[in-house]
Amino acid sequence: MRAVRVESDGTARLVEVAPPSPGPEDVIVQVLAAGVCRTDLHLLDDVRSKEREPLIPGHEIAGCVAKIGSDVYTTSVGDLVVVHYEQPCGTCRYCRSKRTNLCRSGHSLGFDVPGGYAEFVKARQTTLLVLPAEMDPGIAAPLACSGTTAWHVVATLGRASQGDLVVILGAGGVGLSAVQIAKSTGAKVLAVDVRPEARKAAQDVGADGTATPEETAEAVKGIADEDGADVVADFVGTAATFELGRSLLGFGGRFIAVAPKDETVAVSASDLVEGGRSYLGAYSSTMADLSRAIRLAEAGLLRPVVSRRATLSQAPEVLRDLAAGRIVGRAVLEPQRK
Repeated sequence: MRAVRVESDGTARLVEVAPPSPGPEDVIVQVLAAGVCRTDLHLLDDVRSKEREPLIPGHEIAGCVAKIGSDVYTTSVGDLVVVHYEQPCGTCRYCRSKRTNLCRSGHSLGFDVPGGYAEFVKARQTTLLVLPAEMDPGIAAPLACSGTTAWHVVATLGRASQGDLVVILGAGGVGLSAVQIAKSTGAKVLAVDVRPEARKAAQDVGADGTATPEETAEAVKGIADEDGADVVADFVGTAATFELGRSLLGFGGRFIAVAPKDETVAVSASDLVEGGRSYLGAYSSTMADLSRAIRLAEAGLLRPVVSRRATLSQAPEVLRDLAAGRIVGRAVLEPQRK
């Protein structure tokens, strides 16, 4: 089959590889769409620096079930499915307590086992959800990370609810999904981004307001007066965005860091105790999060912003454009399209 592999020099190349075969509880999915996430850029850097072996990326996957193992009972050949990239072991204490995002004994599609930048991908049967037959795979694929991560951040950890003010720092693919999820809870939403086109996209999907980082403090006051924000979700992950987010939190506010970066930030005991504020880290998501994201999408309340569709052979160009900030929302690769 054709696939895009990140080679040892950090470049993405179209290659021919052997197609996967299912084990007893595995499903082979014909990939119809694979989202291109900014995390994939970090993976390129990891391979280039020898921190990671060459790999086939792609962790936002939607497709059609092509083959099933002998013990598969959750899906059938021909089903349209979305695949959660986390492939947990199913037996550790995190899996037993349904915190599968914290499993350290499983694998992750597109990270340490072959992902969706390919014509076919292998996944555990417990990590697939069947989609309505009429759902566009190109819209469904980003739900597997953009949608489900946003739900995990805004709803599961942030507990956003009616009347809250939710501030989204970074209106990229996940941030734009987070705007929509926050709106679905009845919250007011302020989206912050340095890019005018990203702020426009946030407005288009329902943000109550948008701002540059320099305008944010005044914008929060305009919406919540002196009460501050109830939830701040940082999808950028720099020391500057951490300091900005912390300055916006009201009493009882939750700051959620999503993007892993190496910059050092300082939090004192007073930061945690004064006003009962919380500082949380969001790590991946669970099947429960994905199920809720899909439900929102079916209800028309969540539609990932897909601004570009491309073939597998165009993947290197798409990754370069993503790195240069030329893609708003998500790009998706469509491996079956020549």
